[in-house]
Amino acid sequence: MSQQNTHPFGDDNSVRIIPGPAGILQLAQLRKTSEIKEGGHNGEMSTQEYVRKINEEASEDDHFTRGPWLSAVQYLAAEGSIATGCFGELKTFIKNGKVEKVMAVIKSYTPNMLGDLTVTLKDLSGMISGTIHYKVLNDEVYGKAISVGAVLILRNVLVFSPKSSGHYLNITLKNIVKIFHMDTSVVNLGSSASTSRESYWAVEV
Repeated sequence: MSQQNTHPFGDDNSVRIIPGPAGILQLAQLRKTSEIKEGGHNGEMSTQEYVRKINEEASEDDHFTRGPWLSAVQYLAAEGSIATGCFGELKTFIKNGKVEKVMAVIKSYTPNMLGDLTVTLKDLSGMISGTIHYKVLNDEVYGKAISVGAVLILRNVLVFSPKSSGHYLNITLKNIVKIFHMDTSVVNLGSSASTSRESYWAVEV
């Protein structure tokens, strides 16, 4: 069911978020305006570049127009950030063998012999392989949320870079900020923490 949502950036006049892909443009524009008002810009992807990438991907893959991704975009906006891609040029984002922030959708996964999950992740700039540690899968909440179409927000993820096979991510419990279940609907981020947890199927550490 389509619905509009109050934007998390607080001001006297509440802003209604347009559902669907148009909401991504609206969020990006609002974030950019907020940064200008605060006297700075964090140098991340411009509104035009962000929307261009969305349009390019939407023709072949609608994950970026679904509830989990849009909800994750809203979450980052409320935290003072905007969704960007890093997989396409991962080398430039690696610091001390780790990547500081990742937002990605699970495209596919396969259990391996160690009990971990081998996954293919996709963000706005490309795809990458990775491994989700078995302790994540055994977690009572996280394990139920991991599926194709779920969106992960991760922090300080270890990157392995074998010469023969490019890069891949090693995802453990301590890396997970939130998981947005594949059935997540876009909801108002201004709601209470308990409501947010239930509505998003989102979990945090």
